[in-house]
Amino acid sequence: MVAIEHLVSPSALPPAPPTHPTKSLSVLSWNVLLPNSVDGWWNYKMYSPPLDASSAHMAEWSHRSSLIRQRVELINADVVCLQEVSPKSFEEDFAFMADELGYDGVELFRRGRFRPATFWRKSTVDLAAPPVHKDRTLLTTFRHVNNNGDVDEGVNWHVLNCHLQAGKQGGRRVRQVHEGVGAAVKLAR
Repeated sequence: MVAIEHLVSPSALPPAPPTHPTKSLSVLSWNVLLPNSVDGWWNYKMYSPPLDASSAHMAEWSHRSSLIRQRVELINADVVCLQEVSPKSFEEDFAFMADELGYDGVELFRRGRFRPATFWRKSTVDLAAPPVHKDRTLLTTFRHVNNNGDVDEGVNWHVLNCHLQAGKQGGRRVRQVHEGVGAAVKLAR
């Protein structure tokens, strides 16, 4: 049985120790709106009305990355899935994930301008299979690492990080999800 709990604001809650450490995995998923410190593109439609001169700094990556770092640190998930990261500046833009927050495992989707990336702490989880790259989905399969540093055999956790196609391509979005879930089912067999 898999239980999924949706919280409006998980960062407002104190972290609770899992009842059964090998039976739970915390995952944070966040579309970070292509923060690219290199090509200058920005998704200004997210700011309505447009920012005035005194607030313009809020759209800059230096400000936004600080807020993202703080929130990721506060939530303290085992696995962090980000969407809309840029391959041009990925290492620089998200260096804080390893350097400051201890996420020493990372997989970046192989193609496209808007990519998903998955981070994890190797002290908490270990890859149980090579990552699977499908159309705008990235599947990672994990096993827990116990307090002794040994990998717990037996329970695999499949995390599907998706950045689905936008616009009028509903059929493609359905296919993207179907492919990603199908890959997880295939790995689970």
